[in-house]
Amino acid sequence: MKFFVTLILLFPTLIMAHLDQDLQTAYQQKGTDYQPRTRHLENGKAKFTNHLILANSPYLLQHAHNPVNWYGFSDEAFKLAKQQNKLIFLSIGYATCHWCHVMEEESFEDLAVAQVLNKNFIAIKVDREVLPDVDSHFMDIAQLLTGSGGWPLNVVLTPAGDGFFAGTYFPKNTLISNLRRLQNVWQYEQNLITKTAASVKLALLEKTSSTTKLPQNLQSLAVQNLLKTFDEFDGGFSDAPKFPHESQLLMLIDEQMRHPSHEKLIALTTTLDTMASGGFYDVVAGDFHRYATDNAWAFPHFEKMLYNQAQLAMVYSKAYQLTHKPLYKHIAKQTLDYAIGEMQHKNQGFYSATDADSNGEEGLFFIWSRQELASILGDNLVEFERYFDLSHSTEFEQQYVIRFKDINQIQASDFIKIDALLAKLYQARQHRKKPPLDNKILLSWNALLLKALVMASEIDKKYLLTAQNLADFLLDNFYQNDLKRVQIDSQTSQVAIFEDYAYFADGLIDLYDATGHKKYLTTAQKLTDEAIRNFWDKQNFGFKISNNKRISNNKEIYDGAIFSANGVAYGTLNKLSARTQDKKYQQLAQQLLSSFSTQINQAPSAHASIVKNYSNKQQGALTKTVYAYDGRIKIQSNHNQVILNIEKGWHINANKVLQKSSIATQLLSDNIKTINYPQAKRINLGFSQEKLAVYDEKITFNFSLKDEKFALAKLTLQACSDKVCLPPQQITLLLN
Repeated sequence: MKFFVTLILLFPTLIMAHLDQDLQTAYQQKGTDYQPRTRHLENGKAKFTNHLILANSPYLLQHAHNPVNWYGFSDEAFKLAKQQNKLIFLSIGYATCHWCHVMEEESFEDLAVAQVLNKNFIAIKVDREVLPDVDSHFMDIAQLLTGSGGWPLNVVLTPAGDGFFAGTYFPKNTLISNLRRLQNVWQYEQNLITKTAASVKLALLEKTSSTTKLPQNLQSLAVQNLLKTFDEFDGGFSDAPKFPHESQLLMLIDEQMRHPSHEKLIALTTTLDTMASGGFYDVVAGDFHRYATDNAWAFPHFEKMLYNQAQLAMVYSKAYQLTHKPLYKHIAKQTLDYAIGEMQHKNQGFYSATDADSNGEEGLFFIWSRQELASILGDNLVEFERYFDLSHSTEFEQQYVIRFKDINQIQASDFIKIDALLAKLYQARQHRKKPPLDNKILLSWNALLLKALVMASEIDKKYLLTAQNLADFLLDNFYQNDLKRVQIDSQTSQVAIFEDYAYFADGLIDLYDATGHKKYLTTAQKLTDEAIRNFWDKQNFGFKISNNKRISNNKEIYDGAIFSANGVAYGTLNKLSARTQDKKYQQLAQQLLSSFSTQINQAPSAHASIVKNYSNKQQGALTKTVYAYDGRIKIQSNHNQVILNIEKGWHINANKVLQKSSIATQLLSDNIKTINYPQAKRINLGFSQEKLAVYDEKITFNFSLKDEKFALAKLTLQACSDKVCLPPQQITLLLN
């Protein structure tokens, strides 16, 4: 009892909106296996329990036993701030964020920091992965105030919820000094803070209504700009820290497919080879860390995110399609196999991330001493060192990050030996204490993986079944009466935001193309229609991030760590227009593009997702399944076949036409050696008294190639019904 009296004297605001008894009950209901994350323990029990014990987010639960009286991002917290006229200290992070852990240990577990916060502030914790709209809003404020951002992101707000001070990691003494200074200003010169907050709010509300006509060769211009920043020694398009920037890599691949050049190919392969050489790529498990801390991609920041596995699997799948380099196929498959083996919950959804730290030390799970390697590999250590670099250049904390010596000297057959050696390390590593797992299942990130699985099914058909199972799980668990965003411990919650709709609809359309199952297209159309109702800006066009009334809900088009949701949606609208014959989607796509055109034109390489989808619209999508005549003709290209499914009541002219005025169906490519067209049907139609040679229903063109390199073909065709012939079209196809 004496202990709790002391707490009340030290922390008078520990009297919470929820009764302390409610919080203690929630703590007890966690069960005997629950381990409170705090250094403040008494007889194995946490001394402090705050409102975050009521949350289900792993990140929020990490802070549930700090002495800081945290609230979630809730009406309850904002109401209390207004009632008590207190400033709000809002801190944003995520479960696998290394510097978030550092600041927690230094500051949020510290009694002196807690006393300042609890006495003078309402403290709010936000999981950026659960509420990315909230994170985006306050990141914009940080960018306005400081010119930079990152996590942990710490923002101080007025009781009305308007931000006026921001920063990232603060050492303990700096944090206490800042908090005391801000509280003093609020107490004695409140008007200074309200003026600053008002000016920030006004800056966030400013919108540009100008539009720019985008050039046809926008993607070529974007790639030219991107190549100016290319690191010709180590690959990538920036200095350290190096992030993979998957959207830019996919744009570069697409442009190389359309307009090949040695310069683009070198930029692409240098980047992909160096990323795959190890360090940034975990060669032992076969997947990617979040980013590299050095220019050579040798030393990673050891977090692993589901979205990186999904997006990089797309990159390497597409790069294999372009180059036929066995390494890229190997990397794409290993990355997905890792996600399926290590991040999937009981063959259902996929977890969000794993931490960089284990046993309180960054990277400990992933690094090796020479003695360990010798003990595990024995006589095979010599063979291991043929392939992997154990020199001073790979030393990390007096141990080694496993990295290939020269990945381009490795033959496809070598991977049999290499994989056997790495399997021994993998098994040994499984006995180490693993980094903490963030077990949130996020709809948007799972939808990215869904798309990656469908793309990879073009290089290995086994991934298509996994994609279907994942799609069905997401539909069953996240989309009942409305769309949800998060599942934790089988409990689905949190209203979906726009990115959930955009990524999921996009992935479902790709799955429909691969399987032909109509339910996936129907659901994608339904999701898109709901997104239009919920998030479309009727005045200025484009989609808002969410409908959260406490934030400005601006619209984003640039690509960050994940693809721009508006950029993806632009592609989805075009896809639906091509598959459903509903012209409203094309109109909305054009409005969306126009609304962001000035921003895109100013920095096209920073908007790679929408730029690539713009190129698809202008020049045709480079995929194995394409559509002609508003979805009336579905065209699929395989290794030695092109298959056309023609809607009933429609036909195309045959390859050998009977009238000179008819447009013959032709498949042309420099790489085609032979081609066999099917036998034509001869029919009479209402608008012609002569017989016509046509193809209808399902037809197949068989062909052979001169060599197995990447190649495009042009398919010329003209669709007609019994009453009308539509203008001829020329479709670009992938042949291998």
